[in-house]
Amino acid sequence: MKKILALVLTLVLGMSILAGCNRSSEPSAAPDPAEDTATVESAEPAPTEESGGYTIGFSPPTMNNPFFAWIESNVRKEVEGRGDTLITVDPQNDPQKQISMVEDLLTQNIDLLLLCPRDSASIKAALVACTDKNVPVVIFDTEVLDPEYVVTSVVSDNVNAGYVVGIDMKEKLPEGSKVAILHSPAAQTCVQRVEGFKNAVGDYFELVAELDGEGDTGVTMPVAEDILQGNPDLDAFFAINDPSAIGCVQALQSANKTDQVMVYGVDGAPEAKAAISEGLMEGSGAQSPANIGSISVEYAYKHLAGETVEELVYVPTFIINKENIGEFNVEGWQ
Repeated sequence: MKKILALVLTLVLGMSILAGCNRSSEPSAAPDPAEDTATVESAEPAPTEESGGYTIGFSPPTMNNPFFAWIESNVRKEVEGRGDTLITVDPQNDPQKQISMVEDLLTQNIDLLLLCPRDSASIKAALVACTDKNVPVVIFDTEVLDPEYVVTSVVSDNVNAGYVVGIDMKEKLPEGSKVAILHSPAAQTCVQRVEGFKNAVGDYFELVAELDGEGDTGVTMPVAEDILQGNPDLDAFFAINDPSAIGCVQALQSANKTDQVMVYGVDGAPEAKAAISEGLMEGSGAQSPANIGSISVEYAYKHLAGETVEELVYVPTFIINKENIGEFNVEGWQ
């Protein structure tokens, strides 16, 4: 009996050893990013680009702008195509809301933040919070006033975007024509566009108004209506983006003046290109959101892989106007 018992125990022990070897030799299941609760400071090895598992935050100023919606859509395809997770928030053009939303993203253990600030100065609070959590930040479209807190900034050449608008307008209107600017001075991007415009026109025009339309169609329209009432002989609007330019178009339609006042914007958005084709807008300083998004993602992953990236990348801008609109796809972005 003792010999039989010993034989049984020997067999059981051998099977256990074999089972243990089999478990250790099988690859473990890939972790679910949604279930990964490790913090940035965790001693666990960081995920690699090849293995996936990154969680990336995405915060534009607003998602109620086709430009940012287009960038988000393309960024999402690239991130999710790598097997990673993109978390998008919509501050709705509220600088304080954007800061609080970034802070909330940090509680979700993001590995990197893609950020376009609504306010280039006040966003510093969010940048400091990211630094404190060791979360790198890649800026897109709009530079911040404190670049020492970010890995890189991928932005359009916004000075040139305003400049090409100014040159085009100057070629089409006589000296002394009355021009109004619809600004959004909280964003460094818009400051640069106005700077470029003014560099181009100098004192060639009479600037009758420079008011904040917040880069929003609904906000801009009543502001543009007030400008028209105070300046019935206005010759042109320069709006710092296409949604604001569309607000100017709507104000002109309401006043039956669409054929009397030129409207320029910046973006090269499909809606603006359609308006140019229909004779409702004169031109737009065009950007390429596809390039901004893809370069931002490329640099984000390079940084996560430990590579060094350029601190500032300018994406070219150019004029789209009535003369060359036929060269562009009206229904999509360039």
